Amino acid sequence: MRVTKPYHDLLLFIIMLGLSCPSIYAQVVALPNKQQLAWQRAEFGIIFHYDLHVFDRKAYQQQSNRIVPVPDIHIFQPQQLDVEQWVLSAKLAGAKFALITATHETGFALYPSKVNPYNTSALGWKNGKEDLVGDFIKACIKHGIKPGIYVGIRWNAYLGIHDFKAIGTGQQQIERQKYYNKMVEGMVQELCTWYGPLFEIWFDGGASSPEKGAPNVLPIVKKYQPNCLFYHNDELAEARWGGSESGTVHYPCWSMFPFPYTGAGESCPRAISTNDFLLLKTGDPDGTYFMPAMADAPLRGANGRHEWFWEPNDENSVFSLNHLVDMYQKSVGRNATLILGVTPDTLGLVPQIDRRRLEELGSEIKRQYGSPIKDLDPKQELIRFKKAKAVTQLMIEESLDQGQSIRAFHITAKTKQGWQTLFTGSSVGNKCIIQLKGPIRCTQIKLTIDKAIGQPIIHTFNAYDTF
Repeated sequence: MRVTKPYHDLLLFIIMLGLSCPSIYAQVVALPNKQQLAWQRAEFGIIFHYDLHVFDRKAYQQQSNRIVPVPDIHIFQPQQLDVEQWVLSAKLAGAKFALITATHETGFALYPSKVNPYNTSALGWKNGKEDLVGDFIKACIKHGIKPGIYVGIRWNAYLGIHDFKAIGTGQQQIERQKYYNKMVEGMVQELCTWYGPLFEIWFDGGASSPEKGAPNVLPIVKKYQPNCLFYHNDELAEARWGGSESGTVHYPCWSMFPFPYTGAGESCPRAISTNDFLLLKTGDPDGTYFMPAMADAPLRGANGRHEWFWEPNDENSVFSLNHLVDMYQKSVGRNATLILGVTPDTLGLVPQIDRRRLEELGSEIKRQYGSPIKDLDPKQELIRFKKAKAVTQLMIEESLDQGQSIRAFHITAKTKQGWQTLFTGSSVGNKCIIQLKGPIRCTQIKLTIDKAIGQPIIHTFNAYDTF
């Protein structure tokens, strides 16, 4: 193909500019904001699910609970309510943050809202001032746990709201929708202004958007809680769901995403929903937006159960310690933030079997990762031992201040048989835990970065001798 003179000169100029300024060809790395950075570094949180139907002593049925109002609000009578015990249970597990369901599908608010009359003040406790949300946040602050709030606005059985829409037709539906939207916006403002700084606000199933007739919650959160992680609506997601409620994510799992939002269910772009929501599970190393993954699961998810809310005679559904450790390794250890669901019982307490399992999990994480064996040369990304040691696990942490930079790496070890490759991978991110097939006796372990965008900084490179 012949290039005419004007286009030839332009092409030559672009080439010369690229040679003198190669950075113009460099790929831009998506950068986190401070709330995203804090959320990924926190790594592990607990969400406490509590609502009216905990007290009906029936199996939780999501479809009916979303549309059938609870007949009597006064079944909510936790005789030994102690939200501080909840927070201390989260602390035993090693969680760095905790959330409470301020509202869920029944529409009942666990605090004395001024705009939603269906709340704890109707129960007559403490002269109408019973406030589980407020007491929970105070306990979090007291015990060094970052507080967050879960807000369910997509369904409200009490007011007849299904998938953000008021049930009905004509002008009646229009007026009821206006009322509901105003009420929700008022609740969000209450939750964002009554209790001090929040670490995360989680909208159940997303929060849709005002363009679709739903409440306009994003500007309220951004105005009153600018440092709070927003999760999420059709306009913005500062974190993304990892694609399952197994508490695990795929490897690789990138902290970048091609869209600033994820949508929810049928509202998401086809590129997200295709292949069983694969993009949510993996992220996109070339994504324009920083959007780390969340891995969530209920603690009571064993033996064919999947219970976010307490049910009687369901103690056998608490996950085993081994399962929870595996969950941690395949979530936190794959660059995701793990949020484990815990449900207090009818007494208002985290049951002892659940509490013990949380304590066991916290202790086991400390045992496995609290004391690395290393003598790291940070300049060479090399671990040296004075004498050969048996290594069973490795951990890499990338500094994410300037985004997730590493795209490919491999790890080798110096053994009696010479240097051998232990692992070849791609994503590192906030934390990458590598479990070796068996103990490897070696004197040196070297991390080699094969491909990176920008200038990666290794925050941690540790070796461990525990499974």
